[in-house]
Amino acid sequence: MAKKKTSAAARAPGRPRSDASRAAILKAAYQLLREGGFAQFTVEGVAARAGAGKATIYRWWTSKGTLAVEAFLVAAAPKMDAIKDSGSPIEDLRRQVQQAATIYRGRAGQLMRELMALKQADSETDKQLFADFFEPRRKAAMVTLNRAKASGELRPGTDLEVLADALWGPIFHRLLVTQDVLSKTFIDKLVDMVFHGAVQRPTA
Repeated sequence: MAKKKTSAAARAPGRPRSDASRAAILKAAYQLLREGGFAQFTVEGVAARAGAGKATIYRWWTSKGTLAVEAFLVAAAPKMDAIKDSGSPIEDLRRQVQQAATIYRGRAGQLMRELMALKQADSETDKQLFADFFEPRRKAAMVTLNRAKASGELRPGTDLEVLADALWGPIFHRLLVTQDVLSKTFIDKLVDMVFHGAVQRPTA
């Protein structure tokens, strides 16, 4: 398991944030990300659009990368989070993965590619993206997989960590490497193949 990292933004020093100012800054930041991507994203531009001072932004976020990550998380990430308990954890995961794939097919997928590239060169962005995006979503997936194991949908002894990697790995391979379409057909086939060897089957 990867060592838990801590969001840099959550630990940033300074005065308590004004909720209204913070919301305005994050809204402006996400608008600029959608319009021009990270290459044209600047703290000056965010400050001008939000009506905030650069000093305020730098007091609350350690870099434009951490600001971009939080703006992305606030605007796009909640749409990927719903894992509803329908009685079949595997089908719950299928719906959640399909929902995430639908979002990644749009502008949010392009922004995720840019943030993943940025995290390679910026340690604070790397920490924040891990702590605030990847880690909580992996934990939520593990809760659902544990439900599947407890309910008997998965065979005893199934390695849930490997199963989670097998489910999400191909999605990010398409998103970041091949940029092939994350179609509904692809996701359905992926889920079926991943769970094929792990599902508990009735004995004769």
